Amino acid sequence: MKFVIKSISKNSGRLGQLRISKESKELQTPLLMQTTKGGSIPYLTADAFELVTNEQQQHQQLLQLTLSTMDQMADSLVQWNRSLSEYVGLPGHNTVLLLRDPCETTPAGGNDRDVVPLFTRRGKESLTASQYLEMVAKFAPDAYQGLCDADTNPESTKKRVQKSVDRTERFMTECYEQHGKLARLANSTLLAPIVGGYNTFARTQSIKHARQQPANSYGGYVLEGFHTNGLAATALKAAQLLPVVEHCLQQLEDEKPRLMPGAYTPLLTLELIRRGVDVFDTSYVYCAAVNYKALTFSFAKDEIAHSPFLDLTDEAIKEEFIPMLSGCSCLACQKHTRAYVHHLYKTHELLGPILLMIHNLHHYMAFFDAIRASIATDQLPELIEHVRLQNTDSEIDYRIEQNVKVVTKAAMGKGFVAAAAV
Repeated sequence: MKFVIKSISKNSGRLGQLRISKESKELQTPLLMQTTKGGSIPYLTADAFELVTNEQQQHQQLLQLTLSTMDQMADSLVQWNRSLSEYVGLPGHNTVLLLRDPCETTPAGGNDRDVVPLFTRRGKESLTASQYLEMVAKFAPDAYQGLCDADTNPESTKKRVQKSVDRTERFMTECYEQHGKLARLANSTLLAPIVGGYNTFARTQSIKHARQQPANSYGGYVLEGFHTNGLAATALKAAQLLPVVEHCLQQLEDEKPRLMPGAYTPLLTLELIRRGVDVFDTSYVYCAAVNYKALTFSFAKDEIAHSPFLDLTDEAIKEEFIPMLSGCSCLACQKHTRAYVHHLYKTHELLGPILLMIHNLHHYMAFFDAIRASIATDQLPELIEHVRLQNTDSEIDYRIEQNVKVVTKAAMGKGFVAAAAV
């Protein structure tokens, strides 16, 4: 893995070029990884995904794969003699393998001195560091996250945080030792996890352990342990998260990329980029789509007030025969209306989340194009303020709430029946 900083600014973060492997194309950072489930872009076929991206974006894709959704494929991959991206039907893209699915809440508990829990569709499994590396070797990804205990969140106790750091050090010591000995990982880059919850002392301890390793032991960092994935990441408070992240980034060398998986809101993502984080994922897009929210926030300066989402479950739009977002060039907005997607929600049609994924991915990738353009002209602070207020008088709330409305057959023409509290 090779990372080169093209420009850096105190106010606007940094632009970089990331090359995952020797034969891969250069990826521009800040970079948006494509989150997958079971190796597939959620709700989209490979052909549909191509329709979402323009020609330039097609060459700027990095697949984020997760062991928790793909563990059942490990044995068959041993017999596969081509790339992992070809196996999942998305050839030509680099792959990064993480342990947990950022789209779904990771259950707490199950951690022990020598094992980390892996929550899969079949239930919980426990992995030692050696078992984890053996499984990762079967996948042979271009890059992968080292094993860590990231079961911490803003409410974690000091004792729980310290245990996560101590266990991660033990796991990573074995990962560093074994990485070079596994033939199938010869062309894979190890990413060092940085854990420690919201305790700056614990974070410093985790960073020191990584930086004490021999040169070229790992190619980048994954900042973990801030949330439990899923919708919890959309509710994080900037005032609590940003000082800890800034503390970490000040101790990391500039020439290695920094990854932060999770459904961070657009505004929090911008603040993290401003401080020097390089790589994010599309789990926020997925969380919005499965809760029937179309992304409508603006990232181009204008004088019109905007809202962050369009709630497609709202009965008020059942006769609005206009696109989900006016002026959007995505396939969903060009071919379908708000009323139609609302109808798909009411009738439980699978096409509903498909159209929402198409729109939300298109919108969010264009957002990252705008971010890189703003950094190049040192105008990221202006973009942050525009996204923060959206031409209104107060800060926009980008948090995604779980959709608890249910539709029964008897209610399909009469609105919605409120579900019991989840």
